[in-house]
Amino acid sequence: MRIVVLETDLFPDRQTVEEAVAWLEGDGATHCLSRHDVRGLTPTPHACDALLDAILAADLVVTV
Repeated sequence: MRIVVLETDLFPDRQTVEEAVAWLEGDGATHCLSRHDVRGLTPTPHACDALLDAILAADLVVTV
């Protein structure tokens, strides 16, 4: 499964979600996980396109 993790710091329950993501990340043979830090993202066309490509190709998007 292709999983995209968006680092946003929007949610107070980050620790619980991070534990679940770490469990998925530990199963590297089954899941392909990529992280994207959007907290300080400069909205350049290239940065936005790369992020959108990752999201559209993902089976699951997690926001932490």
